[in-house]
Amino acid sequence: MSTSTQRDRQPVAVVGMACRFPGARDVQTYWSNLLEGASFLAPLTDDEARAKGVPDGVRGLERYVPVSGAVDGIEHFDASYFGISPAEAAVMDPQHRLFLEETVHALEDAGWAGRASGRRVGVFCGSGENRYGALLPAPASGASSHRGMSDTPAMLPLRASYHLDLRGPSIFVNSLCSTALTAVHLARRSLLADDCDVALAGAVSVQLPHEHGYVAHDGGVMSPGGALRPFDRTADGTVPGSGIGIVVLRRLDDAVRDGDFIHAVIHGTALNNDGADRQSFAAPSVRGQRDVILAALRDALVDPSTIGYIEAHGTGTPLGDPIELAALLEAREQLGVTTPCAVGAVKSSVGHLDSAAGMAGLLKAILAVREGVIPATVGHTRLNPAVDLGESGLYVNTERRPWSDASHPRRAAVTALSVGGTNAHVVLGQYTPAPAADRSAPAGAKATRSYLFPLSAHTPAAFQRLRERLADVLAGPAVAACADVAHTLQAGRAPRELRRAYVASSPAEMQARLKDDAPPVPQGRIQLAVDLTGQVSAAPSLLGRLHLPEGALENSSGGERAFLLGYGALTTLTGLGVVPDVLVATGSGVFPAAAVAGALDRDVALRCAVRLERVRDVVRSGGDLSVCERELTSMERDLAAARLAPLSTAVRCVTTNETFPVGSVPSADRFLEVAQTVVMEGGEAAGAVAECREDCPDVLAALADWDSWLALLGHCWERGADLAWDAVGDPAARTTALPGYPFEPVRHWAIPEAADPVRQSAPVAVSSPAPAAADDADVLAEVTAIWEAVLGVRDVAPDANFFALGGHSLVAAQIITRLRERFAVRVPLGDLLDAETPAGMAELVEERLASARLYTALSAAEDEATMGTFEL
Repeated sequence: MSTSTQRDRQPVAVVGMACRFPGARDVQTYWSNLLEGASFLAPLTDDEARAKGVPDGVRGLERYVPVSGAVDGIEHFDASYFGISPAEAAVMDPQHRLFLEETVHALEDAGWAGRASGRRVGVFCGSGENRYGALLPAPASGASSHRGMSDTPAMLPLRASYHLDLRGPSIFVNSLCSTALTAVHLARRSLLADDCDVALAGAVSVQLPHEHGYVAHDGGVMSPGGALRPFDRTADGTVPGSGIGIVVLRRLDDAVRDGDFIHAVIHGTALNNDGADRQSFAAPSVRGQRDVILAALRDALVDPSTIGYIEAHGTGTPLGDPIELAALLEAREQLGVTTPCAVGAVKSSVGHLDSAAGMAGLLKAILAVREGVIPATVGHTRLNPAVDLGESGLYVNTERRPWSDASHPRRAAVTALSVGGTNAHVVLGQYTPAPAADRSAPAGAKATRSYLFPLSAHTPAAFQRLRERLADVLAGPAVAACADVAHTLQAGRAPRELRRAYVASSPAEMQARLKDDAPPVPQGRIQLAVDLTGQVSAAPSLLGRLHLPEGALENSSGGERAFLLGYGALTTLTGLGVVPDVLVATGSGVFPAAAVAGALDRDVALRCAVRLERVRDVVRSGGDLSVCERELTSMERDLAAARLAPLSTAVRCVTTNETFPVGSVPSADRFLEVAQTVVMEGGEAAGAVAECREDCPDVLAALADWDSWLALLGHCWERGADLAWDAVGDPAARTTALPGYPFEPVRHWAIPEAADPVRQSAPVAVSSPAPAAADDADVLAEVTAIWEAVLGVRDVAPDANFFALGGHSLVAAQIITRLRERFAVRVPLGDLLDAETPAGMAELVEERLASARLYTALSAAEDEATMGTFEL
C-alpha cells in the first residue's frame, strides 16, 4: 500500500472537545448528566413564562407548549478577550459568540491553544439561522457593512480563523439537522488530504425566542405534549433546544507522536442524500439512510459486529423513528450482523439542537467508548409498534450499563439526518494506547527535576479564577504527572497579557505556589544583566544546553570561561525565543553583550573581555600596573582592527553609565572607556549591584542550577517572550485535562425591550454626536463621540488605540461615513487607520477642514477679482 493510500485510510483521533448544552456548560457536566439519566426539557409554569416575556396571547393558545432545551447566558460574551468592540459584540449573532469561546475551550482541551496560532488549523462548522439579527433595530447610519458581517451565518468559521489566527481551510457547512456530522466528515477528509494538520469540526444553534417554548401545529413535527420520546410507542414529536459542540481532530499518527490525549478514534464517515426516493421533500428514506450506514462501515474497515452502540438521530417523531430503525435493520441484515447492539438518542435529554444535533450525539458516543459506559435513553418505555427488531440484536437502551463485550476495542456509530435528505454516519472507537511507563514519583520520594508552569489571563479577575481552579485540580485525588501539567500549560494555553510563571517540582509544590496572591505581571521590557566579575560557574546539567562550540570550555581560563558561559547563555536564550530589549552590562560583560548584539566579532570580544578581567585582577590586588598598560594596548589594537557593526539589541554599560541604542555602532573608544573606568575605580564595577535587581536578572547567576535557569526563562516569558516550549519541557510529556479559560461574562444584548425574547433591559446606547456647525465644533470631542458611538465604549481617551478597542476596517468605514455626515470631509481609509487614535483622527479632520476653508477663501477672492463691468 502506498504512503498516500495509508494516509487516506488511517484513523483520525479526537484530541479535544468542548460543548454547552442544556444543563451543561462543559463536557464533564454533560457526561455527568447523561450518566444520571437527567432531562433538561423542564416545562415552565405560567408565572415563569410570563416573567420570561411570553405574551399573554401566546400563553393562552391551546397549542402553546412551555418547554425547550436552553443554554444559559446566551446574552453574555467576553468581547475584550477577542479584541471585539462592545458595539460590534452587541449586534453579533449569539451563535458566533458562543462558537468563539468554545473554540478556545476545545483547543485548550486538545492541548493546542498555545500552538494553533499561525498553524494549519482548519475550521469546519455550521450554525442555525441568525434569529437574533432579525430582532435587532435597523442599523444606524454607516453601520450597514458592520451589521452585514455580523448578520451573515457564513462568517462563523472565518471569525474563528481570524481571531485565533488559524491558517487552515475555513469552511461554513450547512445541511440543516445533519450539519454537525457533515462538518466532521469534511474535517476528516481535509486532514487525510493533508490540507491541514489540525481540524476543528462543530456546530451551534441558538433558538430564539429563548427558553420560551413553542407552539405545536397540527401535522407538524413539534410534540404537543412537550416530551421527546425516541422510538417510543407514545412518541408524538420533537422538542427544540439550543447548544454548541466542537471536536478537535488530528491524524492518529500525528496525535500519538505529539503526546496528545486521545478521547477516541474516528474510523470512517459517509455522507449521501435521499434524492427523490421519498414521499416528499421533507420525508426520510429508508434506502438513503441504509446506504450511508453501509458506506461509512466500508470506509471504516472495521468488523460491523464489533459495534456495540449506535447513537441514533431519534427525533421522537412517529414517521422518522420507524424509518431510521428500518434502515438500521436493513443494513445489519445485508451485513449478516446479529450481535447485541444498544441504540440510544440524546435528544430526549437536551432537545433537538437543529444544526448542532449531531454534535450532541457524537460527544455522547465519544464519551461512551472512552469510559466504557452506555447511558440510558431518557423517555423511552415501550418500542413503537411499527418497528419489529426481531433477532437483529438491536435494542433501545433504557438504563445505564457497562460495555459488555471486552474481547475487542469498544466501537460505536452516530447517525444524523436532515430535512432535505442529507444523511451522515460516523464510525468511531476506543483508543487503546501501548502501555506507558508510570512517570509519577513514588509516595514520599523527592522529585529530581523542576518544571516551569506558565499561567496567563486577559484580566486580573480572570487570572485569579484560573489560579484558583488550577489549585483545586492539583489538590484533587487524580493528579497528572508534573511534567504533563507543565506541558499542557506551556503548549496547550494561549498566552495572554497578564502573566506569571511558577517553578515547582511536584503538583503539591505547585499548588502551594498558586496560593501566593502575588499579582500577575503585565508584559514589558526584557532587561538582562551580564556581569562576568563574580564567581561564574554553571551546573553540569545546564552545560549541555548552552550554545557553545564543541570543547570550548575545556582548558579555558577563568576569564575565558566566564565570557563563554555568558555568551552561551545569551545565545541560548535567543534560540529559546527570548529577544531582550536591553542588555545591561557590567565591566567586561559589555563584550559578550556587544558580541551577542552583533556589534563585535565573538573572538575579538572574547580577547577583550579576558584582557579586561586581567586588568581588573591586577588593579584589585595592587599588582604591576605595566601589565595593565600592555593589556589595554593590546585591547586597543584588537578594537582598532575589528569591524564594528550596528547593534541589534540595546546595550547599557553601567560602568560608564552609557546606553548604546539599537542601530548604533559603538566606537572602539567607547569600549576602551569601559576599561579605563575599571582601572580608575580600582577594579570595581560601580553601579552593578544597583542595576541587577528583580527586573534585571543576571544571566550568569541563572546558570547556577536548573531552578534558577527556569526562573530566568519564566521572568522573560512574563514580560512577553515567546518561548520555544519544546526545548524547555519534558519531551515525553503528554497533554492532560486542566481547567479551561474562565471567560468574563459581560452582557451584550441590543434587542429593544419590546422585542426582546429574553425580556431583559437592553444596554444603554451611546448616542451619536448631535449636528453642530463645523466652525464652532471641538473636533477632538466630536471625533471622540463618534468613536464611542461606533465602538460602544465610554470615556475614550484622546490617545486610545483604535485596534485595541476592537476596531477594524469595517468599523473604520462607519467612522468615515459619520465624519463625512458631520463635517462634510472625506478621509481616506488608509489615513484613518494609520492615525489610530482620536487625536490623530481629529488632526486629519482639522487638516481637511482647514484646506476646505482655504479653498473657499481663494475661490471667493477669485470671484471678486473677475467681477466688474465690461463692454458688450
